[in-house]
Amino acid sequence: MIDTDNILDDKKLQKLALWTGAGNDANDLAYVAEFAIAKSINLISVVPDNIKVIWPWLENSNIKIYSRFYLESKSDSVKDISELTKNINTAFKHGASGVQIFTHFSELENFVGQVSLIRDDLFFNKDLFIGMDINEVGPFDWEIIKKYLEKIRATGILLVLPVDTGDKSDFVGRIFGALESWKNDFSFDLHFSFGEVGVRAEQTERLINSIYPALSNNLKFFVNI
Repeated sequence: MIDTDNILDDKKLQKLALWTGAGNDANDLAYVAEFAIAKSINLISVVPDNIKVIWPWLENSNIKIYSRFYLESKSDSVKDISELTKNINTAFKHGASGVQIFTHFSELENFVGQVSLIRDDLFFNKDLFIGMDINEVGPFDWEIIKKYLEKIRATGILLVLPVDTGDKSDFVGRIFGALESWKNDFSFDLHFSFGEVGVRAEQTERLINSIYPALSNNLKFFVNI
């Protein structure tokens, strides 16, 4: 569970969201819901099977629930997209306010090309975030990503750092490259998941505040709980 004493001051709370694991049971999810309500955290990410479990605890609150989906590489068949669509619809029926769909940069064009055809019907009044591993994104890829986010009219992007190799990852350089590419025409929210609120979150927030402070209002950091 989350170490509340170390991270939850008032300023951080405004930008925090909660990330629940696949192994959480009903008691764990009840705790997450109560914790979010008590701390006024307004966003929780869960796996699809946990939507209907956590929803009754949150249905009278203003807290959004996002459901996570992970696309297989080279998943380009009509059957695959049809299955994804069915699962997303089920998540919405069970109380999800939006989805986070994870894809590889190499698969982004294909995914957007297919889903953009059904985007308005599938995501009407719902949030759509595209999730990507920041380590997969090269310095000249950010403009391409922006183009596809706009094409699918995504609510935002969720950048994750599943493997942190320290200075070798050039993490700060990657964030700087994104901001330099997007800052003059930024129309979507920017979310991050580093597992915990630590050095990477602090580096990101400082960089954003120094280069594009207006974006701070659209910034979220997911923490594991």
